[in-house]
Amino acid sequence: MKIVFAGCSFTWGDELENPEEQRFSRLVCNKLEAEEYNVSCCGWSNDLILHNFLKFSTTCGKPDVAVIQWTALSRWQMWNDTQNDWEVLCTQKKYHLKLNAVRYYRNVYTHQHGIENYWKDVYLAEQYCKDNDIKLIMMDMNYKKPTVDYVSPYQFLCKGYRQNIVGGLLPKPKHIKPNELREYYMKNWHPSFKGHQMIADYLEAQISPSLNIS
Repeated sequence: MKIVFAGCSFTWGDELENPEEQRFSRLVCNKLEAEEYNVSCCGWSNDLILHNFLKFSTTCGKPDVAVIQWTALSRWQMWNDTQNDWEVLCTQKKYHLKLNAVRYYRNVYTHQHGIENYWKDVYLAEQYCKDNDIKLIMMDMNYKKPTVDYVSPYQFLCKGYRQNIVGGLLPKPKHIKPNELREYYMKNWHPSFKGHQMIADYLEAQISPSLNIS
């Protein structure tokens, strides 16, 4: 069985002491004796997360299961001819220092733009996996459901469930006692090893029944 994991730093395993061994993708695949393909990258936008998942699936052979973790709506990307690669645009300080990011968020981006694009990516992932008989499990690091005050065709067409990581699988930080905070989250709010174990337990429960794995 082949499982591909796509996401941002949450799925990549940022801040873990040994990401490749401790992140939930490895824990799941060790338990289910599956082939692990983690195509995540820190800081990536939803478009790039979907792009990398589709790139892997169409060039390396489609997986049996796809786990896609969606990220912050405001993250974006633009093509950089000098680097011959995508340049990440983000409101975080380490990305916002780039001139392109300043221009983009000042003159182009709106929250409605981010929400509409999010639902477009979710819809494309759902349709691709449905057409190719891939079991799709979606997770979200945003604990509030993105909605707009107009009729969004993409949102209307999306059918799949997206489990929240923060506030769903893991408790919301404000609901945790200060002395228990580091049980679940690292310094920069990525899941701790215990957090990754909790995410892995959820994914195993979603994958095992449909594939007759006990």
